[in-house]
Amino acid sequence: MKLGYWKIRGLAEPVRLLLKYLEQDFVEVVYECGDGPTFDKSCWFDIKFTLGYDFPNLPYLEDGDVKLTQTIPIINYICAKNGVGPTDAKSVAALDMCIHFLADLNMSNVRLCYSSAENLAANKASTVAAAQPGFKQLAAFLGDKQFLGGDKPCGVDFFCYEVLDRWVRLESTSLA
Repeated sequence: MKLGYWKIRGLAEPVRLLLKYLEQDFVEVVYECGDGPTFDKSCWFDIKFTLGYDFPNLPYLEDGDVKLTQTIPIINYICAKNGVGPTDAKSVAALDMCIHFLADLNMSNVRLCYSSAENLAANKASTVAAAQPGFKQLAAFLGDKQFLGGDKPCGVDFFCYEVLDRWVRLESTSLA
């Protein structure tokens, strides 16, 4: 199995965590940007359309003849292949809804963190405050379950961990 992504945690980190949890061997292909201010990305863009993906992007996963891009489909594939998580339609749909909710919650954090230092300083408190209702919704969804899908971890849990970790790194009291 081969996982390709930039030399950062980013969108590949929940995939890495899931693969490690499942004790799946994988080779990581790391793409590194050049130095600023241009941050040359030709190491990826020069080969992006030569690798045989339907929708070339990072992260990507190759597993035999399976070639996938995008974090959520990769997580879903790994879970299905390894029998991780619920399989009934209602539970699968609820977890799919949850992971996309988490992706939305993550985007406001990412937009802020990838903005200018001035924008970060000016908007950090309001961005954290605006995320609070989302954290409450997530807590309500979790309820008294040990994990988002029930009594065992599933792929969404690894995605959730990474999203919440980013919020705590932005502001240590985000989840308080």
